[in-house]
Amino acid sequence: MSVRPSHWLVLAALTIMWGSSYLLIALSLRGFTPVGVAAVRLMFGAAVMLVFMLAGGFRFPRDRHRWGLLIIIAVVGNCIPFSLIAWGQQEVESGLAGILVALTPLLVVAIAHFVLPEGRVSRNQFVGFLLAFAGVVVLLGPESLMALGGDFTRLIAQLAILLSAFCYALSSILTAKLPETPPVVTTTSVLLLSSAVMLPISAEQFPELASIPAEALAAVALLGVMGTAITTVLYFWLVRAAGPRFASLFNYLVPLWAVFLGMIILDEPLSIAMVLALLLIIGGVLLTQRGEGGSVNEQS
Repeated sequence: MSVRPSHWLVLAALTIMWGSSYLLIALSLRGFTPVGVAAVRLMFGAAVMLVFMLAGGFRFPRDRHRWGLLIIIAVVGNCIPFSLIAWGQQEVESGLAGILVALTPLLVVAIAHFVLPEGRVSRNQFVGFLLAFAGVVVLLGPESLMALGGDFTRLIAQLAILLSAFCYALSSILTAKLPETPPVVTTTSVLLLSSAVMLPISAEQFPELASIPAEALAAVALLGVMGTAITTVLYFWLVRAAGPRFASLFNYLVPLWAVFLGMIILDEPLSIAMVLALLLIIGGVLLTQRGEGGSVNEQS
């Protein structure tokens, strides 16, 4: 499958939009609670996807089995990780969050090994997993792992973001088990279900509209429209047009962009540990996908 200039442009757009999600989350937290950020971005995303779906003449599925699986995917793949990442970013820099979530493709490989018959881990994948694990250890730092009786807030925040990466990976496996459904229908259904779950949970936490800083409101709107809906549509188009291997390149580019934006806009520090961890994790992802045909739909 030949790669055209338009494919590179879409890949660049995906990298910028997905990689910017962590910056947008940080800005959204200036006016919303973590649960509020998750709920509002889901509602914006669901509204945009519903327009895409209706404009394309698609219909919602009717069988209960499919809806049952979609509800699980909505909770595991959207509600929990969106909330965890926003909660974790109260203590963790946006660039560091982007690096932690970059573990998603490796966690897909690990979960697939146990739940999918064709998911046996190869030698390259095992080495890649070890490299990435070393990157996580470097990223967390010995002072976090060995602290006794101190403040574990930052460590817990990092672990929460790691848990969100696990949720994304599990969601990818569950999505693979769905009966064949158009991606637009799957995405719209999942976002609508996610919004329905999050709305009652977050209703009491919504601030009055007049009290929300303009930058926070704009950030969460962009997060829903751009970082949740449009990126999904572009990603599925790119997989069909250029193939999953080419589309999987964003796994390496997104954390780099997230770190860059955090440094430039939020003045976040870039430590030697972050650089080393980023290299180890990206190297691990590269090894696990070497010779493999799949790709992972990473979110944030």
